[in-house]
Amino acid sequence: MKISRFFRIVPLLLAGLFILFYSCEKEESTLDKDLQLLGSETKSNKKNKKADVCHNGRIINVSINALGAHQGHGDAIDLDGDGYFDIDNSCSETDCDDDDPNKNPGIEGSCDGEPGTAELLYGTWETTEIDINSYVGGQTLTDYLIEEVGLTQEEAEEQAELFEDSFIPEISGSLTINRDNTYDSAFAGGTDSGTWELSADEMTLTLFEGPDTIVITINSISESLWYATTSDDFLLVLYGVPVVPDVNVTVIANVVFAK
Repeated sequence: MKISRFFRIVPLLLAGLFILFYSCEKEESTLDKDLQLLGSETKSNKKNKKADVCHNGRIINVSINALGAHQGHGDAIDLDGDGYFDIDNSCSETDCDDDDPNKNPGIEGSCDGEPGTAELLYGTWETTEIDINSYVGGQTLTDYLIEEVGLTQEEAEEQAELFEDSFIPEISGSLTINRDNTYDSAFAGGTDSGTWELSADEMTLTLFEGPDTIVITINSISESLWYATTSDDFLLVLYGVPVVPDVNVTVIANVVFAK
């Protein structure tokens, strides 16, 4: 994960760190709307314009142009590509929201009326609190500077505070999680965008920006507050202090987002 890509970290004195709700029994009149959503929201289907159908007890992949005929004689359709079909079928459990791949019987709590993690993530979040901690191996940065570099307690604490505090202005900003599995971010005066994916246990959010990935641990989330943690390793550079070359510092950022 590259915190510096996500937050647009710029080195200061030190090294750079960092509804439309559908019921489970879908009416045929909604098919046109579903096909529009299928083309815009599901990444794999957006590319090849196909969808899975439960036909005579087996799953087949057909063109979206053929979905109307299959639906007309009672076949179940997986419009959001999550492996669950829109009506009672022999291929899977029935999907509770076939327009949202993050709401299905396989994701605990997503079908019980309470918003799941994905539902809570949607929208724009602003950073309100940032806590930075840095470590070298199993030591805090302060202890490392005292024991390995030879700084006094006062000097080590000052350098560590400068190192950690310099990141805070650079990771202030906003993150927007969109329902079509894309995201937009605005940190350190710059903007980025890409796609996102939520782990099966809903504890890890991964952002994809080209070849780069950013992994964010979801500690807890509600409709208005999100407590998150992300980390990365950086080369240690101290202002005006000699240090052993090529020392990596693990920087952990605990961030509170609010809507």
